[in-house]
Amino acid sequence: MQDSIKKYLSKNNYQTQKLIIAAVISILIGVVITVTRTTFIWDRIIIIAGAIFFVCLHAIIPLKKMYGFIYDKRYWIALIFMVYVVTMGYSGSSIGVYSQVIQSESWKTYDTPILGKARSIRSDEWCVNMPIFISQGIEENTNKYGYYNDYLRGTQTDMFALVSPAVADIMIISKPFMIGYLVFGLEGGLSFDWYGKLVALMLISFEFCMMITKKNKLASLCGMLLITFSAATQWWNSSNVLIFGMLALVLIDKFMLSKKYTTKILCAIGIFIAGASYIFILYPAWQLSYGYIYLAIFIWMCWKNRKEYKINWKDVLIVLLVILAIAGLCVRYLIMSKDALNTVMHTDYPGERFEIGGDAKKIVYSYAYSYLFPYVDMNNPSELAGMISFFPIPMILACIYWIRNRKNAKGSTVFLVPLLLLSVIYGIWTHIPTNEFFAKITLLYMVPPTRMAVPLGFIQILLMVYLIGRIKPEDKLFGKKTGIAFTVLATTIIMYLAIQTDTEKVLTPMLSYICGMILLVGIYFLTHMNQPKYKNYLIAFLIATALITGTTVNPIQKGISVMREKPVAKEVQKIVTQDPENNLWLVDNSNFYVPNYILASGAKVINSTNVYPNKELFETVLGEEESQKDENRTIYNRYAHISVEITPEENKVELLYQDSIKLYISVEKVKELQVGYILTTRELEGLNNDEVQFEQIYHEQGLYIYQVQ
Repeated sequence: MQDSIKKYLSKNNYQTQKLIIAAVISILIGVVITVTRTTFIWDRIIIIAGAIFFVCLHAIIPLKKMYGFIYDKRYWIALIFMVYVVTMGYSGSSIGVYSQVIQSESWKTYDTPILGKARSIRSDEWCVNMPIFISQGIEENTNKYGYYNDYLRGTQTDMFALVSPAVADIMIISKPFMIGYLVFGLEGGLSFDWYGKLVALMLISFEFCMMITKKNKLASLCGMLLITFSAATQWWNSSNVLIFGMLALVLIDKFMLSKKYTTKILCAIGIFIAGASYIFILYPAWQLSYGYIYLAIFIWMCWKNRKEYKINWKDVLIVLLVILAIAGLCVRYLIMSKDALNTVMHTDYPGERFEIGGDAKKIVYSYAYSYLFPYVDMNNPSELAGMISFFPIPMILACIYWIRNRKNAKGSTVFLVPLLLLSVIYGIWTHIPTNEFFAKITLLYMVPPTRMAVPLGFIQILLMVYLIGRIKPEDKLFGKKTGIAFTVLATTIIMYLAIQTDTEKVLTPMLSYICGMILLVGIYFLTHMNQPKYKNYLIAFLIATALITGTTVNPIQKGISVMREKPVAKEVQKIVTQDPENNLWLVDNSNFYVPNYILASGAKVINSTNVYPNKELFETVLGEEESQKDENRTIYNRYAHISVEITPEENKVELLYQDSIKLYISVEKVKELQVGYILTTRELEGLNNDEVQFEQIYHEQGLYIYQVQ
């Protein structure tokens, strides 16, 4: 009997039968999990069943065979996945929040997430980016996908310079994931943008890690998951700077090593797209801090390939053409966006920001419990989201490895020393204030310490992956007793710092103990990674940590109907279609997300997010002389979410938060602004006077629309 069971359970026997059983069980579990939900039942069943079936495969097919197949066919698998999600209209957007905050009595009619939870804290994504992206491509937009548009801010706005939705312009080359909107429409474009970035990050980070580990597949898989599913990557959605930086380096390496000029030309095209895309991320805090890391890796690559690569005039010509092509895009950008750039550079926020470092320990050490973020109640997990870095353990181990094994580990000096130097600099920047001179000569004055904590974590991941991929049993790290003592001491210090900097008070005594034990295990595996058994344990530990940390952060959302099919959205669309000449809107007495919401219905909204200041608005409302006074100019001269209150009293502006202001507008100024319609949460008839009349034309579930007569 036992022999029969062993024979049946063997992965080499009865595979077809077991696959059928696994498929049936997976579907049944999917159905059981789904019966308590009412929306998109079949989608949920398919996704859950697919995930469970994949897990079952591990018990049916030999792991080496299964993952060998996945490795060999990874690009085809990625393509099939992308075709599926684009066809189905899936994304990881949190726009489902609008189901609850706009006319919530009818929220069940609309698309809440199929799986997961819409994250209201990710307001930059669902409240700012998504309404703007959608407004660019709707039929109501008379300048569909224009480089300039007058829907955002209710006046001509440069759509590419800062927010960067899809534009029908050559500059779209530098925003390749936005091309999906032009090709597949709004729903397909959102899917392509969202999951295209996820798939690209996974594929590119894997190839990048393969490069630094001498094609160690297991170490590269570990690195891929640590990079892709770290809290910072998922909560901040900061994948672009990783994708295009690593892609450029992978292609440069391929360019150097290839002998075929067809391959070199293809690499050059990819380098052009990656280089341009990196430049037009347009967020210096990421570009600069990651840029130093990529420069260090580039120097190591040149050293690594010094014997195999000999430069020649054809390569020089190709490189010059790539540089000229990127320069051409930059020149066009400067010409097209000079006014917007000039305005942003002279803002009080973010234009006048000057950083000298310090006070970012809360993010540096949050990895000790960041895997809890998706599963506990927190006000702002994004502000604590860092990389799964184990800082400063990887830099300590890398330093020990370099010192003790320098003679046997050729090339480690060129790779490790620059990254260790950057670790020290970034570590200082995130922990203590420096001075203005240091900030200026390094250009780090553009990098807030809380942002620097993320690339500091990225360096630690690279150091871990490098060591996992290259360390050998004969290489020296710690002795047995020393390793245990170091593990206990390091765990104690790191957990103490994590608890002290836990601003969200996530770590209860019990959770602190559990996280401390998990951290202890991870550090012990790290300090003993030169032993094959513990290296395997470490890889399994890191993979599990990454998957738990990042895979459930974002929901699986289907479609964009929540933006277009709510009663108020349909009413706005009807008004915009019937009265396009008076399509200028003001949103009164509402939360900051309401003005942006009706952008997606084709309304030109004065107080939608001002991605750069609309000085003419404030000159009109406050008066030209009053608007130039420092106490007013420094308030509105910023990137700002604008709340408006129509009042019979005086016009004024006040600063609520760093990126949020409130504008009080008199009835007379509403007329002067030539507003056609007002969306509000209150009745406005009491503000009527002889010059201006507010006529109510819509009221449903707490929202009113008034036509300004």
